[in-house]
Amino acid sequence: MRAARIVAIERGRRALGRLAAGGLVLMAACSHAAPPAVPAPEPAPAAPAPSATFTPTAATGSYVLRTEIQAPGGRRPAPRRGAAAREGTTLRLESTRLAAPLSGVEATTQFTATIAIAGYTRAPRGRAGQVAAWWPIPGDSLVIQFPAARGNASIQLRGARRGTVLSGDIWYVSTATGTTFQLGTFTARRN
Repeated sequence: MRAARIVAIERGRRALGRLAAGGLVLMAACSHAAPPAVPAPEPAPAAPAPSATFTPTAATGSYVLRTEIQAPGGRRPAPRRGAAAREGTTLRLESTRLAAPLSGVEATTQFTATIAIAGYTRAPRGRAGQVAAWWPIPGDSLVIQFPAARGNASIQLRGARRGTVLSGDIWYVSTATGTTFQLGTFTARRN
């Protein structure tokens, strides 16, 4: 039985050898013809390109800022009406670089902003608002950051730009512990 297998294996090797030799002869005979076109392998899919950010001038201008900030314990504050509702809710974004960029921020290029949110900003005497930093992030999004009026913290407005409207969330960021929590939401409409 074992001898029969060895004989069968030898016959198979000889048959493969004859086929290979015939193939070489055939290829040699057809050497003047162009080899058949072999499709190139498909390139590996490229990593998705990062979303482009908008230019600073696309968002510059004065905005009417509306904020909805949660009271401690998750209760909503009473709605403010008339002049009280308009008081201290302004935002101005400029395309000039901030003279003293905020430290500890991932954005190396920060632009000047002025913001006023009653109870959360400290405007110097004679000014309409507090100086803040802002920078675009991938997509039509941006971050506006300023030191909180009280405590060792910053306030961030993180939102998206759609035409002449900015909207998003307001975050409290503790500079001492790194703790963050959402204070509320905002909408800013360009004048």
